[in-house]
Amino acid sequence: MKNIIHLIVFNAVAVGAFAQNTGSCYAGVYVNKNDFISNTLSYKINEYKKGDNFQFTFPADLTLTLKISKADSTVKFKPGSIYGYYECGSICRYSPGTEWNGQEDYYKIEEVKGLVIYSSVFISGAETFYSLDLTAPIHRLTTTNLEKDFHGHPDFMKAIKTLRKDMDDGLASRDANGLFLINKIYQQAIREHK
Repeated sequence: MKNIIHLIVFNAVAVGAFAQNTGSCYAGVYVNKNDFISNTLSYKINEYKKGDNFQFTFPADLTLTLKISKADSTVKFKPGSIYGYYECGSICRYSPGTEWNGQEDYYKIEEVKGLVIYSSVFISGAETFYSLDLTAPIHRLTTTNLEKDFHGHPDFMKAIKTLRKDMDDGLASRDANGLFLINKIYQQAIREHK
């Protein structure tokens, strides 16, 4: 229940707190998990302000080192030294890589509704990823990985296997409004049966 409340609060705060005004594009880092959950940015800048700059060092996919510059200072964040970052409406989370994922990377949050759905920022191209909440490990969105997490939920597993076969994008399929179908299935098969 606590994780569900965190997801709801995080989603509402992320959408509302950083609503973009003309002439602003805020960016900053979440130093740790608590900052990420509470949506508390450190080293916050406005990329539209002269002298403020938010970028990855070259080559970004190899170094994964984020650099935030102001007119009078520059701070670098090596991979693993921050929990994630925010840039102009996008929220990304760092993962050191896992047995189920395999790649150290930053992962952009695409949707927080049931499962947290991500896309890879640098390494994994068009693959889709998930985590059970904002602090759980990030895994590839595959039937095999979902079976490990949801082995006790046969209705959910049956529904996602059907989704995988019936939809062109499989487990990453979206509805007409751009929402992930797997989260609709999750709502019906798991959350409503708790």
